[in-house]
Amino acid sequence: MKYSTPSRRLFLTIGVSASLFTACTYTSMLSINRAPAFRSDHIQHVLVIGLFKDQALRKLFEEEFVRQWRLRGVQAESSLEVLPADAPLTKDVVAPIAKAQGFDAVLVSRLVEKTKIIPGEPAVPAMEPSFRKDRQESDTLWPVLLAPPVSTSEFTLATVETSLYDVSSERRLWSGWTDTEVVKKIPKLIPGFVSLILRRLYESPQ
Repeated sequence: MKYSTPSRRLFLTIGVSASLFTACTYTSMLSINRAPAFRSDHIQHVLVIGLFKDQALRKLFEEEFVRQWRLRGVQAESSLEVLPADAPLTKDVVAPIAKAQGFDAVLVSRLVEKTKIIPGEPAVPAMEPSFRKDRQESDTLWPVLLAPPVSTSEFTLATVETSLYDVSSERRLWSGWTDTEVVKKIPKLIPGFVSLILRRLYESPQ
C-alpha cells in the first residue's frame, strides 16, 4: 500500500479552504490507499454496502452507487437487494454470500466520525487512517490535531471511510477517506459524494 498524499496536514488545509469558498463542493478527499496490482477496469460485478443506522439513508446511498456505477458499464447491486433483511453486515456473513452470487468486489462505506463545527472556531477533523504498511489488516485510527481555516457558519463535518475489497482474496484493493460538510439535507449530498469516490477510484495510480 502507498499513501498517496505526502502531507495530509497541508492537503487537508488546502481542501477545507477550497470547500469553504466553493458553493457546490461539499466533500473533500483526505487520502487514498491503493493496492499495487489493483486495476479499476477489472471491476465487473460489485456489491455496495452502506454501514449506516438510518436504513432510508442506506438505501439512497447504495442505490446512487448502483446508478452511477452502471453508467460506467459495471453491474452493481445494493446490499439491500442481495442480503437477507436481518443479516449482520459482517465479513463472516457477507463474504460467503458475495462469493456464492458471483461478485468480484464489495464496496463498503462507513461513517467514522461526525464533528460539529462552530462559527469562529477551527474546523478540526479528529481522525486519520493508519500509516502502517499492513493497513489492509488493520482498522487502527490515529487522532490528529490540525489547524485549518476558521469556519464562518455552523455545520457538521462527516468523516467517511470507503473501501473496495476483492471477493476471492478478501483483501482490500482501494480505500479513500473523505470529509463532507453537511450544510444541506444529506440526500442532496449523496450524488456528489458518490461521483467523487468513483472518479478517484478510477484514476490512474500516480
